[in-house]
Amino acid sequence: MRTLLLIRHTAVCDSVRGRCYGQSDVPLRAAYRQDIDSAIEDADLRFPFARIYSSPLTRCRLLAEKIGSGLKLPVGYDDRLKERDFGDWELQTWDDIHAATGNAMDGLIDAPETFAPSGGETTRQFAQRVLAWHAELPHEGRFLVVTHGGPIAALRGSLAGVPVHDWPQLTPPMGHAVRIDG
Repeated sequence: MRTLLLIRHTAVCDSVRGRCYGQSDVPLRAAYRQDIDSAIEDADLRFPFARIYSSPLTRCRLLAEKIGSGLKLPVGYDDRLKERDFGDWELQTWDDIHAATGNAMDGLIDAPETFAPSGGETTRQFAQRVLAWHAELPHEGRFLVVTHGGPIAALRGSLAGVPVHDWPQLTPPMGHAVRIDG
């Protein structure tokens, strides 16, 4: 049986809160070392893991490397574990995006097959990228994955057959872990 322990990165710096940062490599908040230690303490790391995977973005990489060092396991980085690509929306405030596009951002949920921000991914393209990574995993073993809220929600929602509209509810808080069996 395959088990995934998915950990969402810890809190980002205050200067990017309220912004659409997707695949932008933004820094963690000043207290990131304490946040990382808390995330590790809260996660169930007592079982042996076959491998650690991570998004290469700094906000995931730092947590993955600390866990890998403690467990004496190398970290495998995969671009498919990055957050959604929001294209031209990257690093704009959500308020500015809404002011410029109105309710267009609702298309991320309401039109997952066709809507994408200019230069970005549709929800379906994004989910397919994450699912392609998942499909390549061995069918047996425990794997620890440090990634973003979007990939966690897309993977959990897709595997459980949850409608896209309900995926935001599947996003764990920053620094928290969820487990997927099977």
